[in-house]
Amino acid sequence: MARKDRTITIQLLAFSDGGDLRLDAFLEEMQKVKSALRETERLISRKEPSLYFRIKEMHKSSPVHVVLEAFSDAQDERAELQYASYVVRSLTTNLRIIANKKRLPSRMEVPVLEAYRDLTPSQDDHQLDITIQAGKHSVVLNQRFREILDQVIGKDELTYGSISGTIEAINLHDRNRRFWIYPTIGPSRVIGKFRSRDRKLFASAIDKYVTVYGRLRYKTWDMHPYAIFADEIHVHDTKSVTLYDLKGMSPGATGDLSTQEYIDQIRDEW
Repeated sequence: MARKDRTITIQLLAFSDGGDLRLDAFLEEMQKVKSALRETERLISRKEPSLYFRIKEMHKSSPVHVVLEAFSDAQDERAELQYASYVVRSLTTNLRIIANKKRLPSRMEVPVLEAYRDLTPSQDDHQLDITIQAGKHSVVLNQRFREILDQVIGKDELTYGSISGTIEAINLHDRNRRFWIYPTIGPSRVIGKFRSRDRKLFASAIDKYVTVYGRLRYKTWDMHPYAIFADEIHVHDTKSVTLYDLKGMSPGATGDLSTQEYIDQIRDEW
């Protein structure tokens, strides 16, 4: 497979400072591109992202031009070159469907769309246009793209319910109390918020299987929630069961026979 097949090109066109892009803006936009690629990969693989990116080309002339090449550090089928190519092309394909057809791709989750939205300039910031290209296809991410994306994402629906899964990440800072729960079925992950008084409960639940009860947020086009404001958390007992723990659980299982007689009877039946 040709090297270009797993490359992605980013062009950044600044409209201020005489067309010179500020360093902070450049680094921030590169981080957003990385986040969008990671969310796209997570959607595809249903696993933690494995891709990393090398800078293959970089030109300062306006617009700023950067070519990244994708590699996977996974030790499974994701290590194939086709996988990296598929991820970078899926990103541009998804963006082009939104921009050109004004609808969502057939398979999509809210965290992915939020990462795509972060790529675009806000209503108060028209100082930058971003063009992303993979293969022969490209898409311009500007204020118009952001408006289209907001329309197709739609509004939230709220309901009370629960979500079960493993809490694998948490932010305990008072102003940004969040956790990420990875359900056993349904969405790849759900972001949650919790009350200050429950900080210790959620901190003790990290890496444990839990059920969180609270107000769930849905999009009208998605049957699974993407967020929850937690009212209660229940940590399930996942302690491994030993043979000693099974002792005495079913005292009448052997009937009138002793344990040895019961085992001998089963062996005779073989």
